[in-house]
Amino acid sequence: MSGSGTLDTLAAEAAPAALDRAGVQPAAAAKLDMLDGDEIIQFSIKPSAWYIFLVSARWIGLTIALGAALAVIAQGRWSLTSSVAFQLLSLVAVGRVGVATLQWASRLYVLTNRRVLAFKGVQSVEVAQCLLTRVAAADLRVTGGQGLLRLGSIVIAADREPAARLTWQHISRPAEVHQMLLSAIRRSHAG
Repeated sequence: MSGSGTLDTLAAEAAPAALDRAGVQPAAAAKLDMLDGDEIIQFSIKPSAWYIFLVSARWIGLTIALGAALAVIAQGRWSLTSSVAFQLLSLVAVGRVGVATLQWASRLYVLTNRRVLAFKGVQSVEVAQCLLTRVAAADLRVTGGQGLLRLGSIVIAADREPAARLTWQHISRPAEVHQMLLSAIRRSHAG
């Protein structure tokens, strides 16, 4: 890992691996072994399972709209062509949900007594990190859809130019997690 102290991104090649029972790829978990001797994990969280729906919603909506248009055009008389098109639309929707599930399974957000980290990646694990002492802002953002599902995202900005950001997307109990993160940042800035 880079010792620059600001938001850094690492990419590690990792062979596709099975998920453990917690839904974490072993490669991501192995990265946590890179913690310093006195570095302590405060907590680690995954995005809410709603992440799968939220990132797939546009594709699902688009395929439903196209399927409805196809049904209107066919007027109840299904030909081989319209049946194949309908099946392809279904495959696209199912495929997008499958990709979103893999993206969800590979994401992990970690707070230690020194850093914030975000792990993501299906084929290769990418790690973004920022020292708590270099965090300039940590903002809680809740979109309309997230608010309905009691979710939120935390955008963490480092104090360097150009501003680098690390985002914890679609997390459950966002206000509580945000307060825990702010407390850790305040402690680190206090020395």
